[in-house]
This record gives sequence, structure tokens and C-alpha cells, in this order.
Amino acid sequence: MDLRNKLSYHFIVASMSFLLGFGFYSLGIELGRVIAGVAFTLLFLTLIIGPLMRLWKPALEALPWQLPWSWRGELGIWFTIVSIIHMLFIFYGKQWDVMGYLVGMRLSDLVALAALFLALILTATSFGSVIKFLGVASWKWLHSLAYVIFYLISAHVINHAFLRPDRPEDWLHWVYLIMILIVIALQFSAFVKGVADYRKSLKTQ
Repeated sequence: MDLRNKLSYHFIVASMSFLLGFGFYSLGIELGRVIAGVAFTLLFLTLIIGPLMRLWKPALEALPWQLPWSWRGELGIWFTIVSIIHMLFIFYGKQWDVMGYLVGMRLSDLVALAALFLALILTATSFGSVIKFLGVASWKWLHSLAYVIFYLISAHVINHAFLRPDRPEDWLHWVYLIMILIVIALQFSAFVKGVADYRKSLKTQ
């Protein structure tokens, strides 16, 4: 486990986020959805690293720049940053009537706000000094909430993309669905592999 967030990795993730957003915008996606799309993509990348490492760790450890296992912290932190920008963009669209927005908030938006609150906690505990203070076991337990964040955000996304009238409106909504299904498939595959490896180890004892 990497206890340090590298400035160079942050620069790369930030640049990648900007380029991804520029790509979405160039393809005709509205700015608010561009920001949301970048945030969800960063969350997706953060969440697939764990299952990928469990499935193909020897092969992945041979990749350069400690890809992908050493990038979770940076990806997660930038997911939170972009999510905050997305929230501020929504407040801007509501003419900064924050209280009015919160009072009239839909359940799906409340779910997303809860996910952002959890993401802020995980971001604050993504730095080496905090990890050392908490202890690795406690830190791992806390950061298992990343999956809770993912499923809360997924519920929010599915509601906005598919459960409202005249949705889905554009191709990005289908990309969200594909990413959600990929994460679920990878998690399930990693779980099955873990069980299979455990059963195999019992036979060799």
C-alpha cells in the first residue's frame, strides 16, 4: 500500500480530468454534466483498481509508474474535488439559494450529498500521516466506504439518467450504466477468485 500522494500523480490526474472534461464538452455535453461525468469517471477508475489487483496482480505489478495500484489516493482525492465543483455549479444554477435547494432536495440528490460527505472523510484520511495515525487496519476499514459511495452515486446517476421523463437524453448516460456494470462485474469476479483461491489453499494443506 502506498502511504504517499505524489505531486506528479496529482498533476497527471488533474490534467487527465481536464482533458476528459474538454472531450465531453467538445462532444456536445452540457457543462454541468461534463463536470458530473468527469467526477463519476474518476470514481469508476478508483473503484476498479482493487478488483483488478486481486484478479491480475502479478501482471499489473509489472506495469510502469506503479500503475494502477498506487494511484487510488490521487484518483479518489480528485473525484472529491470535482464533485465539490459539481455541487458548486448546481448552487450557481440555483443563484446560490443553497437553503432553498437543500429544503427542496430530491431523495436522489440527498443520496449524492451523503456520498459527498463520505468522500470528504475519505479524502481527509488519504494522506500518509493520517494513515499512520489511524493504523492500516482502521484505515482500510474506513476506506471500504468507497464502495458505499459508489453505490450511492450510482443510485443518484441511475435516477437522473434513466428514471426521469425523457431520459436518457444523451450517450453519456449509457456510459454511466456501462461503468456501473463493469464495477459490479469486477467486484463479483474478484470475490469468486478469492473464494476459489481459499478453497484451493485448503486442499494443499
